[in-house]
Amino acid sequence: MTERGRWLWAAAGVLLAGALLRLLALGREGLWCDEAYTALLIRQPPGELIASLLGQDDAPPLFYLLQKLITSLLGDGEGALRLLPALSGIAGIGVLLASGERAARTWSAAIFATSAFAVFYARQARSYALVMLLVLIVIQCARGLLSGRRGGGLGLAVAGTLLCLTHHLGGLMVATSLVLWPLFGRRTVGAGRWLAWHAVPLLTWGALLFLAGDQLATHARLNTWMGEFWRSTPLAVAPLLSLGAFSPEVLPANLRAVPMPSAGPTSALWGVLSALAAAAALVAALIRRREAAIEAAFLFLPLAALVAISLVTTPIYVLGRTDAIAYPAFALLLGRGLARLPRSFASGALVLWTALSVAALAPGYGIGSPRGTKGADRDLATDMVAAGLAPHDWLVHGFLTAPSLEYYLDRHRAPHVAAWFPPEAAENPAGVLPTSIASLPIHLDQALSLREEMEQAMPEDASAWILALDARSSSTLAPLTAEQIGYPTNLLVYALSGEAPITPLRTYRQDWVGGRRLLLRLPRAEWVPVDSLPPIRTAEGG
Repeated sequence: MTERGRWLWAAAGVLLAGALLRLLALGREGLWCDEAYTALLIRQPPGELIASLLGQDDAPPLFYLLQKLITSLLGDGEGALRLLPALSGIAGIGVLLASGERAARTWSAAIFATSAFAVFYARQARSYALVMLLVLIVIQCARGLLSGRRGGGLGLAVAGTLLCLTHHLGGLMVATSLVLWPLFGRRTVGAGRWLAWHAVPLLTWGALLFLAGDQLATHARLNTWMGEFWRSTPLAVAPLLSLGAFSPEVLPANLRAVPMPSAGPTSALWGVLSALAAAAALVAALIRRREAAIEAAFLFLPLAALVAISLVTTPIYVLGRTDAIAYPAFALLLGRGLARLPRSFASGALVLWTALSVAALAPGYGIGSPRGTKGADRDLATDMVAAGLAPHDWLVHGFLTAPSLEYYLDRHRAPHVAAWFPPEAAENPAGVLPTSIASLPIHLDQALSLREEMEQAMPEDASAWILALDARSSSTLAPLTAEQIGYPTNLLVYALSGEAPITPLRTYRQDWVGGRRLLLRLPRAEWVPVDSLPPIRTAEGG
């Protein structure tokens, strides 16, 4: 067999492995809240969808419009909602195989195909897999132009524009490409031509930011939890932490800002070996290589920009999420490095990374322990329907509970009235609220107002279903009182039932959200009259 024939077989194997990891059991897991947000948002007509994104969210519309197109053809089940990200991930493998030096591109494609990080986002109904595909195309086109090869300018302009229409941080990648000309392009491409290819993407980025001028403020309002994370972790080390997040099992659990696939309590030795192999590959890639220097710029300049923006304005550096824009360059560099190292070392490193990644991803395919798999809200919706959720019942959500549970109740065709407590949870689902004693009178007034609203709308045989945090030390279905429920939802329970004991319908843990939770059902006929509510004996937390 010729060398080209062997490479074609290897490329086919890499593509097949990547496709299987992305498509196998794609609809098995339930949707978590971010994915369900996508599902509910794309049900709006296109005009309303774009208006919602420009006015209320912090994302451009392309990914959601493509999702809407796909679900209009295939339905909005879990598999259909994740199909675009999965196909984007497979296309990314193809892009890597189709460009660059044969050895380097094969190793890079193998890393990208089997990486837990890349597969994780290719199996979520979110935009990051599409972002990574477009970033790969931008890098490859920019590298070709800077190296003096003809063609690529149109690809850079188109992919860059689509990238900016997919995620606002895509503009950082186009800006990174723009600033590389003085370093690498003065002898190979004219400045005017270089600027022309970047003009449309950057003008598109600027227009979107202008049309939705408060989007950074929206992000800050919706992601205050990320600011809390950086209070205890120096932002200066964020790029190094991102490299750990990109490599399987390197980043310890206490430094994972967002849910990431993990093999669990594996030996720290595997994480150390993974980190050492990645470091060796990066060093090997960066030794006297012009193309590697370009790829390194696409890795580190966007991460530095995320740090700078987070320091100056608002914390947009979400470790393991917004830094995904830099992951394609990381995979390119690792592949280039493995191609320059001894074959035995490179093969061993790839086997190690693949084994750790597959072990981390296995529960999502139904293999091994279900720990960390998604489906809590799907099960909860089934239980609520079985328990008799009625059209006149009210379901009171807290933070992060609404999108996925409402999606599954709608799938069950279980009509009800949705409400939120505290009211801020409806508009700031991921917010971090102060829970000082000063907020108690405000939340108590809100609880009494919600009770009055429910009384005016509910028939006597209706019930209030309440989702709350469990403040007890252990999980049990034994009767509890309001003081054993997390603040401030305990004030709503108090406003309805006083100090009467309540038996939870269910205790559960929501997908990838901290805290043990309770499902309570309070029939209106059993509410305590407002004028007989006992004095509040406790404050914050009970």
